[in-house]
Amino acid sequence: MAQPTNQRAARLTTGERLTALTKTAQFYWWIGHVAVLFFGTLYYVKRPFGWREANWYYTKAYMGALMSYTIVIYKTYGPPQLNLAFVHRLIVDENVEYLLLAFFWLVMRPMVVTLLPFVVFSLFHVITYARSTLIPTLVPGVTAEIQRARQAERSGGAAGRLSLAARVSKLMGDWSSTYNAPALREVGVWEVAVVGTWVVLGAVTFQTPLLAPPFYFQFLRMRYALSASTRAAFLRVRGFLDATLTPPSASANVPGVVTDTYIRVRDFLVNIGDAITGPEQQQQQRQQRQ
Repeated sequence: MAQPTNQRAARLTTGERLTALTKTAQFYWWIGHVAVLFFGTLYYVKRPFGWREANWYYTKAYMGALMSYTIVIYKTYGPPQLNLAFVHRLIVDENVEYLLLAFFWLVMRPMVVTLLPFVVFSLFHVITYARSTLIPTLVPGVTAEIQRARQAERSGGAAGRLSLAARVSKLMGDWSSTYNAPALREVGVWEVAVVGTWVVLGAVTFQTPLLAPPFYFQFLRMRYALSASTRAAFLRVRGFLDATLTPPSASANVPGVVTDTYIRVRDFLVNIGDAITGPEQQQQQRQQRQ
């Protein structure tokens, strides 16, 4: 009878287990996210002290993003196929959307606000892979140790003292479970409100290419059609602007022309959103606004 995989892994040396790990595509997917997190963090640390040196880190961070998204897309779909069904599957895949967006930001003039969502995504990917794969590779018994401790807690018994590796892994899991969903919600608002506004103002003041707004709004259009979290982000932004710029909650100091312009733009965007979503999604959004 063949030995279980975890028993065979335990018989290997740490070096052998790490060597086997480095032969997987997922390891290099993780390395790409490590690059995004590392260079992205350095970019935001260096940016206040000079944009020329900081832009080097910006470029390397987006190269890491391209590496990760390319790997996951290839692992999902395999080699490119010349047929419409394959193209359609790519179009509706969020990894493809973010791959194209990362490439676009890479070749455009650097914009400080665009990298933050990728850094946040990579933070949670790095933590998840380290907890679920890297630590168990270094310490094969850590997963079973955590499971035994949780079973003891559920049964009311003494869990016992966890090893350092198990404590680190559990801390990573608890932190990720607590902050992943809230962080992604805030990233959605950032993509809609901050990056969207930055791109438009940059184009108006000729600080960003005129191609940037239509490209980015096409990205948001696809996200709005396919992602409930993006639709929720638009609703949050609309709720804030409605309260700030429209009666009765708006300040009396808000000029009437500002309110009228906002309402026209808002209604125009709402009509676009209704055109690309189905009746069920539209009904859900109306209920959320009530």
